[in-house]
Amino acid sequence: MPNKKKVFSIFGIGFLGAVFFCILAGSVVQAAEKTKIRIGAEASSFAFQFRVALAAGIFEKYDLDAEIFSFAYGIDTLNATVLGETDSAEAADFAIASRLAPGSKLRIVAFILSPADDACKLYVRDDSIKVTADLKGRRIGVKKGTVNEYEWGKFFEKFGINPQEVQYEYLSSTADQIAAFQGGDIDAFWGVTDIESTVLKVPGSRTIGDYGLLGSRYKAFVLLDELFIKNNPDAVVRLVKALDEATTFIKNNPEEVADIAYRDLKIPRDAALAGIKTLNYDIRLWQEDLDQINDVYNWSFDHGLIKNKYVLSDYVYTDAIREALPDKVTVK
Repeated sequence: MPNKKKVFSIFGIGFLGAVFFCILAGSVVQAAEKTKIRIGAEASSFAFQFRVALAAGIFEKYDLDAEIFSFAYGIDTLNATVLGETDSAEAADFAIASRLAPGSKLRIVAFILSPADDACKLYVRDDSIKVTADLKGRRIGVKKGTVNEYEWGKFFEKFGINPQEVQYEYLSSTADQIAAFQGGDIDAFWGVTDIESTVLKVPGSRTIGDYGLLGSRYKAFVLLDELFIKNNPDAVVRLVKALDEATTFIKNNPEEVADIAYRDLKIPRDAALAGIKTLNYDIRLWQEDLDQINDVYNWSFDHGLIKNKYVLSDYVYTDAIREALPDKVTVK
């Protein structure tokens, strides 16, 4: 008669082996289910939600194999997605309004942030520039293709300055603006609060106002390639959830976010903390958010900054955020 203990021992080993195999197989399946996503993001506080989601393991939690590619401006992230270099982009309303066109493969997925009035300031470097009217005849730094171009247009309209009465100096990055300001090549520019300590080291420099002068503030959004959405609809839902969790993380852990910003982007901790305080991060999609893009588009089209004609609703994807965050959607 067979030894029962031996039989049970063999059975037990076999059973445990089967369990181990199932666990191992399950791990392989789970790993295989991770969705790769290439994210285009600014190298600034504008992109902290994405940086935090990666550094804090939030993307991994939602089975997203994310890789972040850094760019100077939001418009650059849009261009990268259009060219197929990335799957997602982030940009402010004017950049989006100017980049969309019939046949565009960009899709707006969610609002991500808007600034407080003191998030951006108007820096000047000449003692004779005391009020807005004194900018006539001056050289201004402009970030072409970004919301900054729209902001200058609205600024001149509000204060009755003819754009022909100023000299536009187009610059490709914030670093270029600072260098031009320090070198005396421009007399004024709009810049984020993060750089104030650096800018005010220039003799005779100061600020003469912030976004409160404009009476309006930009809104920024995350966009995806329509093909990525088509092939990975569930991953888009997970992306929205991950960004929402990262947003909560930023609000609850600003010091840790500042550490991430310094480690990943070499942004000084005090500058990162200042950026966090002046940006209102949120993941949502309200009708008023889309209305603002339309308002920006209409004004820019009427003033010749935008040439393309299109219907904005054709480039909005709401399925993911309706599933992920149904209480944060009011789009009609």
